Amino acid sequence: MASPPPVVAVRLGQLSFSFAFPLFLSAFLVVSQAAPWPMMLQDPSHQAKLGQGLSLSSAAPALKWKYQAGGEVESSVVVGNKLVYSAAGKRIFALDRETGSEVWSFAAQQNILASGALAGGVFMVGADDHFFYALAEDTGKLLWKFEAGEAGEFTGGATVGEEEGVVYVGSGDEQLHAYFLNGTKRFSFEATAPVCSTPALDKTGIYFGDDFGRFFKLDRATGKQIWRQQFPANIRAPARLEPDGIFLSIGDPDESLSGEILRLGYDGSTMWRSDCGRGGRHKCGSCWTAPAVVGDVVIGACGLDSKSEGFIWGLEKDSGKVRWKVQTGNDCQTSSPMVVGDAVVVGCTDGKLYAIGAQDGARRWHFEAQAGIWTTPAMDEHGTIFIGSHDGYVYALEGTRKGGHDAAEM
Repeated sequence: MASPPPVVAVRLGQLSFSFAFPLFLSAFLVVSQAAPWPMMLQDPSHQAKLGQGLSLSSAAPALKWKYQAGGEVESSVVVGNKLVYSAAGKRIFALDRETGSEVWSFAAQQNILASGALAGGVFMVGADDHFFYALAEDTGKLLWKFEAGEAGEFTGGATVGEEEGVVYVGSGDEQLHAYFLNGTKRFSFEATAPVCSTPALDKTGIYFGDDFGRFFKLDRATGKQIWRQQFPANIRAPARLEPDGIFLSIGDPDESLSGEILRLGYDGSTMWRSDCGRGGRHKCGSCWTAPAVVGDVVIGACGLDSKSEGFIWGLEKDSGKVRWKVQTGNDCQTSSPMVVGDAVVVGCTDGKLYAIGAQDGARRWHFEAQAGIWTTPAMDEHGTIFIGSHDGYVYALEGTRKGGHDAAEM
């Protein structure tokens, strides 16, 4: 593993300080307010929730703006202080957060399906051309890139560990890659199967799955394997890390194996496997999404490519037993739930963005795009929701409340 170059990333309260020496002729200092949603699922542990006092509005969300991206949007939106970032087709782009107008775009060589991450003034995302790109957040200028190995398409999202100033991302070359924010390689871990799940981080570990159904914990300081667990179906879902357990989903979209939602201990032990995955009347289907945790309920979204239906599941946190389920018009296997107060917001390939009460599964509202929603929703500190769709649009929606008033009124 490469020795750390002189790179420092420090957060003090709401301020981020980033130093990077090798990339430039002299040292520089960037001081900026922390981005509200700098990666898919909001933070390295994938909490996917933001804002004190925010809750869902009682009415269906109002459209703030929409942007025609020119292709299907599968790259989940990342929210900075002034701009939002996504990709469609071969284009990576940044939009003004308030108006939706395009600020810059960058052309990759092939399509971008993966989700990016923002840190230290750099937006980073991988593409099907085997390259992982690092672009200046304000201008889109290419700062550096690295090329993965054979079959090295990037489909999972990138995760940044701010303490060490490192971005972690898996690829089809069967490796988890770790790079400092200046483009210097830190390490690569060989998983021996494609790594399509977005890695999660806690203070000591890196957690991710591969397409052979193996789930790994690596030492965050060294990149060495601490433990590995084998499951019966592939793991493309990001894990969600809670103080009392790791929550993840597994499944094959062609229905060759039943999907499940699981709770693990931090020693790798299985605490429970969801009832819906045992082949009975509550069969999950394929689950490629990070489960949400709201109080005593775990919420996952699942479905199958072969069936025109999907399900959003509410499970008892202590046991994995089914508390409720919501049927949707098509599968929900790629959009992870975002937590807003006592509810979640999640997209499905039936083109609807659903707002669901966490305790009872009651539908609060839905927003309908013109084609399927494969991306995970994001939100800014004022409660604006951002989502991309296969209809080629990125949407900004006003669908939350703060202090008893709609966020749009604040």
